Amino acid sequence: MTKLISLYAQIDDATLETMTSKGIVRRARTDAANVQFEAIGADEIVGKIEGATVRLDDMGLAKARCSCPAATTCRHRIAVVLALRTQGGEQPAAPAVEIDWPARLAAFDRKALQSAAGKTGLREAMRLFALADAVTVEPGQLSLKVVMRLKAEEIEVAIPGQGEFNAIASGLPERRRPAGHAAAVLAARRHFGQESIELDDADATAEPKEFAPDGPLLEAMQDSVRRAYAQGFAVPSRALEERLMLLAVSSRAEAMPRLSASLRRIAEGLEQRRLRNVNHDPVELLREIAFAHALLHALSQTKDDARLRRLAGTVRAEYEPIGDVDLVGLGAAMFETITGAVGVTGHFVEPATGRRFTATLARSTAHDTRFDPRDAYRTQAVWGHTLARLSSSTFRLSGAQASATGRLSLSQTSRAEQVALFKPSRDPIAAWAQDHSAPLAGLAHLSWPMLGDHLARAFAPSLDAPPLAAEPVVLLPSRIAPLVFDDLTQRLRWPLMDASGSWISLTLDHDDDGRGLGARRIAALEAALGDAGNKRPFAIVALARPEAGKLVLEPIALWGEAATLLDFPERAPAPGKDVVSRIMAGLRRTVAQFAPPPPADATVRQTSRLLQGGVDALIGVAEAGLHASAREHLLAPLAKTYQLASLGPLAQLFSRTAASNDNDTSAAALAAAQGLFTLQSFTSRLQVWT
Repeated sequence: MTKLISLYAQIDDATLETMTSKGIVRRARTDAANVQFEAIGADEIVGKIEGATVRLDDMGLAKARCSCPAATTCRHRIAVVLALRTQGGEQPAAPAVEIDWPARLAAFDRKALQSAAGKTGLREAMRLFALADAVTVEPGQLSLKVVMRLKAEEIEVAIPGQGEFNAIASGLPERRRPAGHAAAVLAARRHFGQESIELDDADATAEPKEFAPDGPLLEAMQDSVRRAYAQGFAVPSRALEERLMLLAVSSRAEAMPRLSASLRRIAEGLEQRRLRNVNHDPVELLREIAFAHALLHALSQTKDDARLRRLAGTVRAEYEPIGDVDLVGLGAAMFETITGAVGVTGHFVEPATGRRFTATLARSTAHDTRFDPRDAYRTQAVWGHTLARLSSSTFRLSGAQASATGRLSLSQTSRAEQVALFKPSRDPIAAWAQDHSAPLAGLAHLSWPMLGDHLARAFAPSLDAPPLAAEPVVLLPSRIAPLVFDDLTQRLRWPLMDASGSWISLTLDHDDDGRGLGARRIAALEAALGDAGNKRPFAIVALARPEAGKLVLEPIALWGEAATLLDFPERAPAPGKDVVSRIMAGLRRTVAQFAPPPPADATVRQTSRLLQGGVDALIGVAEAGLHASAREHLLAPLAKTYQLASLGPLAQLFSRTAASNDNDTSAAALAAAQGLFTLQSFTSRLQVWT
């Protein structure tokens, strides 16, 4: 009996059922009698069943290859393994000596797990283990069964009594196995009372003296990204998703975290498209593919070490110590994402530097009934206090840790001290805006044209840095117009005028059923401004963010005699259907129009339409398989249009794509897409009118 037969004969039923299911193992047991072995050697075993050819080597069943189209462990592979049991005798009985699982798991220390899964994989494993609601560990005769129950899924892993890390088995997709298997090991170690594994801070934060991208890895990534455009829109495949994810989690990709994250998002977008997920957005998928292609090109061409580090992203832990910081709370706002995540974010500013920070309490799904963002805001301890208190106070955060994007760690090692209620008044806040050299000049604004210039700089596209998601600003208007609700767009408009007579409009979206955040905020805003005895606020805290080719401002807090948070008002009508309907009816009534309506910016609108037409055309070409006739029909006319519109560089990119040969089409099309998205970002400006 060869060594390979012995290896596969040791796989017990529990492990096989973990990799597939009891039903498949039961059917495979019947099929095992029909397996024909073409070769049984020291390096490879080849078996045939039902026209499928299965190849097994010393890498284990998870790495076995089958000629059938199944992307996971198929019935053919299980049948061959069961047949090998017959070749090597009956399945061995329970070992004479019981497996010492603590000793077995001790071999999987931090160094071993990090070597097998990579730093990124080990971080993800720690995250999965931390998110598990329940963990069960069941020792068997030959394997250890670990089941982790998370909010959205259940992960079942079998750890064999012998073998290396790659002998661990599960039904997870290949791209998720390293992290999932490492998480199961962490759970099993905890079950047996072994020391917990943590990332070595010195390893996590250390950076090489000179950053040198891996040339062959960049070429492999470039090829996969181009295939994602050439094939992903027309015939998305699971194999391409797995390839992108494996490249993203490879140990060599850890030095380029921005690129690694982008490849993950591409793989997820392709999976959504393949599964016809209702949340799939082809424009966002094209945007991500074009960004990754541009980033790869820049990494391969840039020689300057400082820029290479910016392009790759800093290799460090998610949070790093920033010492003790004095912070001012600007307010808090709830959020809910299209994927179901819910939470609340507190916004803070450091007066000494003007740097903005956030602290977030969240869950990945709204179906977690144990988590209510409003209750968490008022009751959950953050640095020794509640977020409700800190978001409207001044305090010193000792032992603070923050990410590169300004997100503060909620670690218990940080403490909020010297907490005092923040009582904003107009003169001190106006002083922030009037001193243009002060750190807070970019936070408070008295002039809307200057606000527009500030936001244009803040949201200007750059390949060297990740885009800004949102920017908190404090607005000090000289005049406030009544609220107006637009039935067509289902959006509330709130015009504000500055001292020079310029106008801007704050907006709030309303949802149709009247139960979401939009309806609550509108109700709270109407309650705060609709009472004739209530003085108007002297300042409004708003979040600026890009949306559909323009910048929008959404109010989150009002500063007057008292601070009012729209998501957490002291008094507001409950968002019941009758109350919301009454508020909407009141807002729809004809009111005195103190503010002139915003003018239609025809030039910006025409440019946006032209750019969006280019995006649609590039997606259409990809869906047509990059066929030459599709390129000629869709792209050549746009090249002429862009030339007439004085968009010469874009016209050249589209002309080159239309005339390219089959080997160069993907690269040319993605360069054109990046040009389109860059121009779209530059056209995103805050609308200011007089």
